[in-house]
Amino acid sequence: MIEPTSQPLIDTAPDEERVNSIPVGQAIAAIGDAESPSELAQRLAVAVAVLWPNVVDTDLFLPEKGRPLRGVRDARAGAGLLASLNSVWGPIAARGLMPVTPTLLPGDPLQARGSTMSTPVFSGKSLEGFLVAQRRHGTPGFTVSDLEAFAALAEGVGNILPATRTRGSTSAATWLEQDLAAARELQRTFLPGTIGENSANVRVVTEYMPAHAVGGDFYDFIDLGGGRVLGVIGDVAGKGVTAALTMARVSADVRRFANDVGGPAELLERLNQTVSFRMQDDRFVTALAVLLDIPNRRWIFANAGHVLPLLRRSTGVVSRVAYSSGPPLGIMAHAQYREEIVAVAARDIMLLATDGVFEILMANRRPFSTMGQCQFTELVSGATHDIGEIRQRIVATAHAAGGSSRDDLTLLGMQVAD
Repeated sequence: MIEPTSQPLIDTAPDEERVNSIPVGQAIAAIGDAESPSELAQRLAVAVAVLWPNVVDTDLFLPEKGRPLRGVRDARAGAGLLASLNSVWGPIAARGLMPVTPTLLPGDPLQARGSTMSTPVFSGKSLEGFLVAQRRHGTPGFTVSDLEAFAALAEGVGNILPATRTRGSTSAATWLEQDLAAARELQRTFLPGTIGENSANVRVVTEYMPAHAVGGDFYDFIDLGGGRVLGVIGDVAGKGVTAALTMARVSADVRRFANDVGGPAELLERLNQTVSFRMQDDRFVTALAVLLDIPNRRWIFANAGHVLPLLRRSTGVVSRVAYSSGPPLGIMAHAQYREEIVAVAARDIMLLATDGVFEILMANRRPFSTMGQCQFTELVSGATHDIGEIRQRIVATAHAAGGSSRDDLTLLGMQVAD
C-alpha cells in the first residue's frame, strides 16, 4: 500500500528568473486530452521543458497497488528522480511513500544533480500521484514561484487524469482530432485578431497557415501610438506541439517588451536573452522586426536570421530589405543586432513572410534553392499595387500546392496610405 507522507516545504533555491511569459493554464490546454497515462506523461514533459529552462527530466508517478513505484514516461530515468527525493523523504521507492507536500531541493554537486521540485497530483480529493522535475547540473535552482506554477500544472494534470484512465469507448483517432482542433484554436488566441484602424493609418493584412494542426510561426502588429507601429514575424525551428508552445512564449514576450524598447534591434536583443535562457537542445527562432515611423518617414528593420522582407514602391519596383542580420534567437545569449533604415514613400507595401511561402513556390526544385525567393519577388511584382490582392495570390498558390510536407506559412503585410 502506498503511504502518503508530508513534511514542511524546503526552500533553498536562489531567486532566479521565474515563469511569467505563458500562463500555466495555457500549457495545460496545449497538453490536451491524452489517450493514456504514458502519452500524458510525454506531453507533460514537453510542456515543462518549454515552461522552464534547462530541465533535463520530468516524470509523472502514478503508484499502483502491488507494483514498484516508477515513472510513467521513463522507468529508468524515473528511478533517478526518485533518488533525488531520498534526502527528504528517505528511500521512497522502497518504502512506497508518496510525497504530498510540494518540495524544493537544491542541486547536489557530488551527484552532479541539478535542482529538483516535486508536487502531488490530486483528482478531486483523491491523491493520485506526484510530479517531479529536475534541472541540469550547474544551472540556477528552482524558486518558490516555480514550485507554485508546478503545483498549478499538477492540478491541471489531476483534472485530466480521470478521463485519460477511463477513455476507451472513443477511438484514438477521434480523440486526437479533437485535441488538435482545440490546440489549433488555442494557438490562434496568441495571434492578433482583425487589425483595423491604427495611428499610422496603415492597412494591414495577415495570413497564418500551419503545416499541421499547430505550428511554430508567429506574427504580431502593435500600435505604439503617434503614427508608430511595430510589425514582428518569426519562425520557431521544428513543427508541432513543441514549436507551438515555444511560439506562445516568444509571442508573449514580444508584447511584454514592445513598449519598453528603443527600437527593433533592442527588441530582438531582449527576446534573444530570454529565448537563450529557456531554449532546450539545439532549437532556435528566426525573427524580423520592423518599425514604421510615419512622423519621421522611415522604415526601421532588425533581422535575426529571418528571410528578407519585400518592399514594393508605388512605381511597382520591388526590392529586398533588412540584409543586416544577426544570428537567430537562442543561439548566442549576448548577440547584438543592427538596424537598417529605409525612407518611407506614399503607398509603400511591406511584406513580411516565413520560408513556408518559398516552399510552395519552389515546386519540385532541390532544397535550399533560391528559386522560391525569386518567384516570390516575381509574384509580388506581377500583382497590382494592392496588399489585399498580393495576399490572395499567395494564399491561392498555397492551396493549389496542397500537400502535408510543406512548412508553416505566415504573412504580415502593411500598405502605407497615400
